[in-house]
Amino acid sequence: MTKIEGGYRLTGKSAFKRGAENYPAVTVITVVRNGADYIEQTVRSVLDQRFENLEYIVVDGGSTDGTVDILMQYNDRISYWISEEDSGISAAFNKGVALAGGDYIIMMNCSDYFYDNRAVEKLADYIKLNRPDENTIMYGGAVVINRLGGFSMCQANHENLANDCSFCHQSVIMPRKMLVENKFDERLKYSMDYDLWLRLANRGALFVRLKDIVVSVYRTGGVSSNPDGVIIKWFVKMVNSGRVDMSGLAGAVFEWGAARLRGFFKRIIGDKIYLRLVSAYFKLRGRR
Repeated sequence: MTKIEGGYRLTGKSAFKRGAENYPAVTVITVVRNGADYIEQTVRSVLDQRFENLEYIVVDGGSTDGTVDILMQYNDRISYWISEEDSGISAAFNKGVALAGGDYIIMMNCSDYFYDNRAVEKLADYIKLNRPDENTIMYGGAVVINRLGGFSMCQANHENLANDCSFCHQSVIMPRKMLVENKFDERLKYSMDYDLWLRLANRGALFVRLKDIVVSVYRTGGVSSNPDGVIIKWFVKMVNSGRVDMSGLAGAVFEWGAARLRGFFKRIIGDKIYLRLVSAYFKLRGRR
């Protein structure tokens, strides 16, 4: 596929504002492939941010569903976007980092969006007031939307990071230097963010929870929800911890099998009936 690119950066215009030296320059990166149903919501949530010292980069993996047409509609407001085939999400993340010019980076995937129009401003205010060093990863909360349309709050906490990844990368802001020096593992199709957090933790990175800031709204059902992801997640934990947790493997295999069985059942009866049954199940649980 031929490379297509756009954005006002191609005209020589910079996203970063003069006179904003006291605030960090922030780059938001969105990676997408065939996300026409949700990409505009993601783009608008970034462009509607009140914080002005912000660069926006979109990395598209060669979409064929109209995603590029939507990006073109915002050509004069997106800093830079590129559409070409790549090897997956990790490669797209790394490409976005290489293109970024900000001091700090937020990864906001297609189908996810900022909680409100002050989310980046709140993060920037924290950085301005506290001046964290280049070894600090900050994260806030996230609202999770499940496939039934229900909402819940992600109880993010890095203290149990060795056992689980309870915070999502959409709510993380971290120095670009860290991502330049510690790339996402392009061999991984799932849990690439969790793998990165574990590697950085092993190298002494400081994680700071911003408990009063809700950063993003995260929609489940993406690539990370694939049943194979639970096995990859166990493997990522094993590699980074240096130990083999057989009980964890047993749990992962059970979860994988259950997810595969649910997927098989859903294919037989169809999405609509399946979701109705799941909804009915949770309603019954809620009455107990």
